[in-house]
Amino acid sequence: MTGPMSDLAHPHGLSALDVIVVDGREGQRRALCAAVGAAGPRVRSTSSGFECLRMHQQRPAGVIVCGGGTAPLEALDLCRRLRSTDMGTYTYVLVTRARTSKRDLVEAVRAGADDCLTEPVDADELEARLIAAARVVGACRKLSERNIDLRHDSQVASRAARTDALTGLWNRLRLDEDLDVLQADVSRYGRHLSFAMCDLDQFKRYNDHYGHPAGDDVLRQIGRAIAANLRRADRVYRYGGEEFLVSLPEQKGGDAAAAMERVRCAIETLGIRHAPDAHHSVVTVSVGLAPVALATDRSVTLAVARADRALYVAKARGGNSVATDGEEPDARRASA
Repeated sequence: MTGPMSDLAHPHGLSALDVIVVDGREGQRRALCAAVGAAGPRVRSTSSGFECLRMHQQRPAGVIVCGGGTAPLEALDLCRRLRSTDMGTYTYVLVTRARTSKRDLVEAVRAGADDCLTEPVDADELEARLIAAARVVGACRKLSERNIDLRHDSQVASRAARTDALTGLWNRLRLDEDLDVLQADVSRYGRHLSFAMCDLDQFKRYNDHYGHPAGDDVLRQIGRAIAANLRRADRVYRYGGEEFLVSLPEQKGGDAAAAMERVRCAIETLGIRHAPDAHHSVVTVSVGLAPVALATDRSVTLAVARADRALYVAKARGGNSVATDGEEPDARRASA
């Protein structure tokens, strides 16, 4: 090791740099460690390229100094392995050689090294390379952190775009995406699936009497009540206005009807006082229920349409009821 090491403080972020020195020559390895440590970084060392990889995997290093005592083939192989197992943060690789030709530099860089130094290593030159390495590693870490922030922001924006602003439930955009997935499940695997279209009874009268802000609060309460009375696998969407759509995977017939009857009762039990001229004293819901009948390409969207038709049957019964696709309305009629 030649040349004096600067006695000045290290203003270049070297104290935060973690360095692994790998060299099969014990004396040279100790000298490299001393020189690196004198420049400011934290130092770990090993005589084996395989051990270096293990140490790096356990705690990623910012810089790896691969000394000339590491066999040339092993040194280049170490560089390749480091690049192929990149763990999301950039590692600066500095190779030292007793003789460094231009061809050596090209081969080392191709293998994944960032720079080469000729032995005996000059202390000042080593410090200069470590400062450059700290800048590269720091810039890469900042970029990685920014990418993480951007991915997080993108996920937040994506969820916001698919969430109904009033109720916090999934919206029509998310429904359209989920319908494609549900259709694939039905077509490929023949899975059972039912849809329930829910509509608050005579809700216009509620809004006309109490005002839209009060109506918005009711919609939030109803959305929470529907979601709270479904299974984890079920999903509820704000379909539009006072309508909600529920998907019920792996449920059909009596099981689906029982699930939506539970939802209907939960909403009635909320006891939200309705407008004085409404047919029911509290806010209630009508539900139209339809299973996916056949595993055809449009069976899922057709089931949604059939659930909507069944909803009108429930309305014609006077509301506050669950009707299944194919049922006929009875003699009772109500303006709901």
